[in-house]
Amino acid sequence: MRDCGIIRDLLPLYQEGMLSADSVEFLEEHLRICPACRAEREKLAAGPVPPEEKAEKAPELERVRRKLRRQRRRTAILAVCLALALATALFARLTERHYFPEPKGVISVVSEPGSGGEVLRFAGNVTGAEVSYQKAEGGGSAVFLSVWWTEWDRLFGNTLSEMPTPLGSAVYFSPNNGTDDILLWGEDQAPGGGIISLPRLALVYYAVLALAALAVLGILALALRKRKCGPWLRRAALVPAAYLLGELLVLGVNTVSYSLERDFVLILVTALFLYPALLLADVIRTERQRRKLPETL
Repeated sequence: MRDCGIIRDLLPLYQEGMLSADSVEFLEEHLRICPACRAEREKLAAGPVPPEEKAEKAPELERVRRKLRRQRRRTAILAVCLALALATALFARLTERHYFPEPKGVISVVSEPGSGGEVLRFAGNVTGAEVSYQKAEGGGSAVFLSVWWTEWDRLFGNTLSEMPTPLGSAVYFSPNNGTDDILLWGEDQAPGGGIISLPRLALVYYAVLALAALAVLGILALALRKRKCGPWLRRAALVPAAYLLGELLVLGVNTVSYSLERDFVLILVTALFLYPALLLADVIRTERQRRKLPETL
């Protein structure tokens, strides 16, 4: 039987008590139905192996030990990669920007003593701010100010107290929640309507492309699984799978973003750790299917 070779490889480790409970159960169940392996087990348990026979079995035992070391090494790498991916996703969630919906009680313009200039002063719960510029009608520039807080900054007591007053034809406060931006001072650039700072949709398109790539590569890998290119297609499909999992861990189901560069970098880093984890999981699964070994050793 094919299992007999596996059982005889495992017998020395069984004798030394080095197998897991699942492997012991697998081995003992086989011993109950296989007289030849049972005799080998009794022979092994009878006493010290003669030097000649021990020398013959040494390569087999060493081969089994190498397999165990390789499996444990792969499991350790898999665990480290998953831990790093989860740590990156947790960092992304803790540093997620929570934008203030209105400037009242959040910012104020004060004169800077000595210089005669003005600065923006923030409330104590503000941990970050960003200024972006757009060309204004009639020349000059329109300034859009976003103000936020993060769990990470609050956890470590980081705050933003003030920043230079931005210069422009009009300065708007952007709540980044789908409502109109609020004019702080200057000439209104849309007197007949409102201005809304819209989120970036690039991550939505990236997710759709990754999902399409996963579907195409998955179908090809399934159709060509018996060809030489089958395993390579399956492993290539893990690339978009890692990206989709990374985006899910970093952003959840909300794929629109007001901080595209930050979110995209964190998604890529998470996916970079997830891909080798998925690849190792696929290698371990394939080897177990091929050799029909129990789940754990």
